[in-house]
Amino acid sequence: MKAKYQQYYLRGLLLVFLLYHAPTIFLGPGAFFNAFDSLDSFVVWYRLATQHAYAWAPPYAIIEPFMGGVPKFTLVSTYNVYYWLNLLLPTFTAFQFYNVFISGVALIGMWLLCRRHLGANDPISAFLALSFAFTPFLPTWGLSIAGQPLLLFVILNIRKGSPAIWNWLILGAFPFTSNFQSAGVFILFAFGVLIGVDLIQKRPVKMLLLAFAILLGVYLVTKIDLIQNLLGGEGFVSHRMEMRRFPVSLDVCFKIFARYFLLGNVDVALSLHTFVLLPFVCLAYAIHIVRKKELPLSLTITLGIITLICFYIAILNWEPLVELRNNSDLLRMFSLERFHIFLQLLWHVAAAQAFLLIIPRYQPRVLIVVAAMQLVVCFAYQPTYYERFVKKFVSIVPYHYIFTYEDYYAERMFDSIKMAIGKPVETYRVASIGIPPAVAQYNGMWTIDGYSSNYPLPYKHKFRNIIAGELEKNGNNRGFFDFWGSQSIVVYDQGLPYFETHMTRGMAPSGRPITLSHEALRNLGCNYILSAENIANPEKSGLRKLAIFRSAIWHLSLYEVVNTQ
Repeated sequence: MKAKYQQYYLRGLLLVFLLYHAPTIFLGPGAFFNAFDSLDSFVVWYRLATQHAYAWAPPYAIIEPFMGGVPKFTLVSTYNVYYWLNLLLPTFTAFQFYNVFISGVALIGMWLLCRRHLGANDPISAFLALSFAFTPFLPTWGLSIAGQPLLLFVILNIRKGSPAIWNWLILGAFPFTSNFQSAGVFILFAFGVLIGVDLIQKRPVKMLLLAFAILLGVYLVTKIDLIQNLLGGEGFVSHRMEMRRFPVSLDVCFKIFARYFLLGNVDVALSLHTFVLLPFVCLAYAIHIVRKKELPLSLTITLGIITLICFYIAILNWEPLVELRNNSDLLRMFSLERFHIFLQLLWHVAAAQAFLLIIPRYQPRVLIVVAAMQLVVCFAYQPTYYERFVKKFVSIVPYHYIFTYEDYYAERMFDSIKMAIGKPVETYRVASIGIPPAVAQYNGMWTIDGYSSNYPLPYKHKFRNIIAGELEKNGNNRGFFDFWGSQSIVVYDQGLPYFETHMTRGMAPSGRPITLSHEALRNLGCNYILSAENIANPEKSGLRKLAIFRSAIWHLSLYEVVNTQ
């Protein structure tokens, strides 16, 4: 009877998982995806780096179509599962498979963690596994966040002693699916804290130390080129040397704390705990204290860690600490805030612990209510379901860059643009205005602009000459480029308090004065401009309008950079 129940149960779990990913699987390029740090960068980096000319090139090989030419290792890691997928599969198929793979690993990892180490029963484990798997992971992070439950499951198995060989295999494979600088450093720190706790408690740590050494060693091997460059070896001075942090008052620090506690990181680690899991955990915690007259130890520790992480992130923005960071090259360049990557896992661990506080006879009914509400939230955040159904009723702010894959890259329109130019793509370079350079790059055009978290500082200075006049018009844009600068793009005054990178159809005015340096454009070899803006008086920048092109979401004007003004 139990075997039949489990078989039925697992089929239901798989059915819900497939329903969530049905748009990605069955609609293909017609499905919607979040473009932020995905379609606008990550997809194109690996598409370019796995082309025949660069697929087997060394890490310091120059990828010429991107930003005038950048070293390969600044865009991709060749020791990465997604790199290998792009070698074997077409770009979209690799992206499609990777998204489902990330979610699938999250599902399995959370299920195993809940069942083996958190003491949750099958229904609770299934719900939390689905909830965690359906959080909107960014594919550029790989398993950095999505794989944490599986990694923690393995580490705890090793900690208990005599682990099976597959635990070590998963541990050694994890760096090939995650980011070292964005997540691995923080995962290793947390691992070290666990070892420290065991030392204090006088538990045996030899196996954990071996596991730590393996994880660190594999990470270092997979990122040796990046580490060598950061340590001043062969390579270049990164644009990150000019990054600056900006201080805020203590009252704003409190708002930052509240934001992370209530929402997580809305850019890269949205945990979807706000509407259901957070009130459920807090309510279960409070009821237990009132009923038992004691603090539940495990849940108190988990909530304490969450609070500490949010406080740490908030206080990093306080003026004395910001000044300290700005005075250090390493602290200024490195994003110390990224302990937020653990919030998704921690809120789900807290939920599992909260369920265990509920009187057993009430657990099934509470689970049905909480699971139904949380899964509705998760499905609402699925990009295609959001665009097709949910958006009619409520707008989700972090999801303002949602497009179908085929509309975003507009391949038919770019075929027409390339035909209008009438030259081999390697003989000219383009820049984009109001549309991410990734769109042109995806379509095979060679660009002078781009989005990269690590590129040569001198190139940033040369590119800045193009937009120097526009940066003087808007202080926020000047800070965006000068003190962050990972998007080396044509930043221009839009009259907004932030810079809008996606000027889709209907967003731009009928004409906007944008002044670029003709000399700087020519110095970087730029021959054409693709603009989502209708540039007023383009001749002031040495531009000549050639044609207009339209697609489902883009309205582009093609300008030629003339030889003389």
